[in-house]
Amino acid sequence: MPPVIRRGGIRAALAAVTGLLVVLPAGLAHAGPQAKASALTVDVDTPKRVALLKKLTIEGTGANPAQPVTVTVTASGRELQKEQLTPAANGTFSMPLVVNACCGYEISASSGGESAGDAFNVALPKKLGKGKVTRFFNRSLQAQGFHTGTKGRRATLGTRLAIKAFRKTNGMGRSQRYRPAVFRKLLQGGGAFKPRYDDGRHVEVDISRQVMSLIQGDTPKHTFHVSSGAGGTPTIRGKYRFNRREAGYNNVRMYFSVYFRGGYAIHGYSGVPNYPASHGCVRNPIPFSRFIYNWVDIGMPIYIYG
Repeated sequence: MPPVIRRGGIRAALAAVTGLLVVLPAGLAHAGPQAKASALTVDVDTPKRVALLKKLTIEGTGANPAQPVTVTVTASGRELQKEQLTPAANGTFSMPLVVNACCGYEISASSGGESAGDAFNVALPKKLGKGKVTRFFNRSLQAQGFHTGTKGRRATLGTRLAIKAFRKTNGMGRSQRYRPAVFRKLLQGGGAFKPRYDDGRHVEVDISRQVMSLIQGDTPKHTFHVSSGAGGTPTIRGKYRFNRREAGYNNVRMYFSVYFRGGYAIHGYSGVPNYPASHGCVRNPIPFSRFIYNWVDIGMPIYIYG
């Protein structure tokens, strides 16, 4: 008996329709007898846009109890889940689903050479408030190496600075404003800083994008927005090694500096605009300067390019 997919919703009684696979908000029950399906059909009853982090249950009927059912969940072409389920004696099967990706979901079930599918879109928040979605946003930034300084339920200054680093890394408008497009690109994956070098623990500065990343091997661990040398005092390019550290503020208001050649250093500064503005150093945001200072070791390589 072929499985049929359906994403159900408001009226749980519709789950009694013959041979349907239903995606329902978790906790809603189904009732009614099941009859034989004469053909493979797909039906959608709930809205096509589902809130991020919504808990759903994929439920199906019409499967042959003697054959496993493979349920595959994808979002924007990326496979998120693939489960092989054993149907109950009456041909029903189910699995939980948390909507934690973006943005076009497709759910398919296959068994015994037959398949059926359904789809829905994810509704992203227009702004970040306090709560689990903001916490998920912060953790998603961290997962791709954008340093927020928080994994909490609020959008902090660190969150906004990480948004700016993400925007600059991905060629988006250079601001710290949240937009659904930022969340969309973040959740679709592939937005992390891409290192040019695999050289153990090291630092890379891309002057063209005005970003700096602290890297382990070929994995970006912490990426920041920075400001390099202005036109008359450009930052030198090439490979160097850190050779001197200076904690706190110095007499020109450089904060927690680590030098890599002469007077050239990475350091915190009160002004870190979106464009090259320093006298040759690489400025980083003061809230993150101590972290960067403690992460970098003397002798560690730094690559500057772009």
